Amino acid sequence: MFNQTAPSVLTLPKFGRRVEVVLLLIAMFLFSGGLLGPLLVPEPTAEGSPLLRSLFYPVYALTFLLMLLRPWSTANALGRCLLLLIPVGLALASIGWSIDPDATLRKAVALLMTTLFAIYVASRFDWVEFIELFAALFLILALLSIFSALFLPDIGIMSEVHPGAWSGIYWEKNQFGMNMAKGAHLAACAMIFQPKRRWFWGAAFILIFILVLLSTSMTSLVALLLAVIGMLGIYLIRLGPQVAFPLLYISIVLGVGMFLAVELYPEFMFSLIGREPTLTGRTDIWVALFDQIRHRPWLGHGYAVFWLDDTGPAYWVRQQAQWMVPTAHNGWLETWLSIGLVGVISFALAYVTALFLAVRGLLRGKIAYWALVSTLVFLLFSMSESNILQQNNLGWVLFAATAAKLFGARPLAFGSKYRRPIKFGLKTLEPQQFPQPLSGSVGNFGPVRNPEQPKRY
Repeated sequence: MFNQTAPSVLTLPKFGRRVEVVLLLIAMFLFSGGLLGPLLVPEPTAEGSPLLRSLFYPVYALTFLLMLLRPWSTANALGRCLLLLIPVGLALASIGWSIDPDATLRKAVALLMTTLFAIYVASRFDWVEFIELFAALFLILALLSIFSALFLPDIGIMSEVHPGAWSGIYWEKNQFGMNMAKGAHLAACAMIFQPKRRWFWGAAFILIFILVLLSTSMTSLVALLLAVIGMLGIYLIRLGPQVAFPLLYISIVLGVGMFLAVELYPEFMFSLIGREPTLTGRTDIWVALFDQIRHRPWLGHGYAVFWLDDTGPAYWVRQQAQWMVPTAHNGWLETWLSIGLVGVISFALAYVTALFLAVRGLLRGKIAYWALVSTLVFLLFSMSESNILQQNNLGWVLFAATAAKLFGARPLAFGSKYRRPIKFGLKTLEPQQFPQPLSGSVGNFGPVRNPEQPKRY
């Protein structure tokens, strides 16, 4: 299922490579926070559980070991992912000005190891294997969630805040729905990347889509529908410029119309998705947060410690919001609180670069069905969830690994024909003819692939 595209210096036997994949799946399951969290901890806290934290130490050790086994792939990936590592390094540096240096040290190291794990995964697999690995993981999470709802209903189905909504193996329905939306998107991409298993991944998509509906999470449903629409849009664009340009025009008109509708009729538009213009009180939180941000605008309060002290700056936010706010409910504001405007700009630079590379690959292969759409969906979630630079978090692993692959992380070996120095800049693009929409490079927009270069997906 997952094959090494080029031999490594320290080559694992076939059985060893399968064990490696199993270990990676176990590690990613721990990053998902599913099942073990609800079983061991009644509810999530800003500080986190010491027991759950201890489970990640073997994952960190595994990451170091695997990186040492494939040194050239690792070195190449780290060199290409400097933009991704800069905000992580800033999180580590924030120990020097943190309001809680000990907690910042612990959490920043965890963030570093989480990001290194993601970069390793990106450097270990090609795009086809990458997509199917994560799709398999989310299918496992979906099956465990069904088991939990059927046989452990106290965990799998919410009974108090949102009675009847499925939470699966997670604490609450929105977290469950968000993960299932990502899983459905991955299953749909696996159908494209692995035609031989198209029926299997099609069935998985339907199953996971049903779980998104059972979660009753409107944000997750909207995100999944946008992902599907985005994939359909990519398919139509790849049919050729005669379809691409009218579609672009229609998309701009619809986008402008949607923006004006939200501005002029906010109550009606938000009611269509079961929300209110304040986004369930999020806007009140954001107003209160800006009062605290202005005290430390440039470097923040230290990575991931703003919400830990009940008598610290978070106290004033909770007083103004009139409830125990656990997070900023916005990835960009959370980053601003942690590592300041400098951190926001550094991550924004990494994100925009990844998005540009995803757009650039729109007509050059299949990767846009995952890379471009998932990068945009990540941005959507960041508007209402704290999903940026999150330690021990599967969502961050998935985004960071995708960004790393866009930056150029891939399987390499010493002495192989794929060994090339890192080059920066853009090449002159040569015209091609349009082939079938779902495979190959699309003409008149992309470069001709050199036969000596590794195959693009």
